[in-house]
Amino acid sequence: MPDRLTGRTLVIATGHDLSLALLEGGRLLAQSHVAMLKGHAEALVPAIADLLAPFGGPACRCDHVVVETGPGSFTGLRVGLAAARALALAWGADLLGVRSTQLVAASAPKEGRLLVLLEAPRGQIWAEGFDGPGRRSILPPVALSAAQAAALLPGYDHAAGTAIALLPDSAAPIPPRAAAIEGLETGALGAAELLYVRAAEPAPAA
Repeated sequence: MPDRLTGRTLVIATGHDLSLALLEGGRLLAQSHVAMLKGHAEALVPAIADLLAPFGGPACRCDHVVVETGPGSFTGLRVGLAAARALALAWGADLLGVRSTQLVAASAPKEGRLLVLLEAPRGQIWAEGFDGPGRRSILPPVALSAAQAAALLPGYDHAAGTAIALLPDSAAPIPPRAAAIEGLETGALGAAELLYVRAAEPAPAA
């Protein structure tokens, strides 16, 4: 499979729910996904142990660790990043990052322009725009009001994510899932550093 991580890869996503995936040569071996608003710190290590148990448990080693970097809950993201760093150090594995919006985009329609919309605190929306089957980012991650996010919708062919009020009536919400990494190429991954998303600048007065 071209442009996929070789060997075994553990994916940790804790910025929204608690989502894990194990891949071999870019192909999914196992996954778990639990809807969770808080409690990631207590649940993450046992969840990783359960995921790896059928593959050798403590003896299972991965060549790569990919961690969700945001936008999402900073408490959850920090928990995931700390665990990812510890495991990568113990295994001598590469450590990479993936944006929450990328995980949603990888699970959404691949044709046309896609706007990913994620629920954020204080009534805001985290948004990122993508285009083409390779899901090239055309609008960097930004924090918007619901009205600002709604104003972007006419410029896109599809919308996906967890901001249910802004999605088409027939669309089911898509949270960031670790298993979606199977649909991303290695070149789409970045540094394992938390993403600080700024609010959009207000429009200038007329």
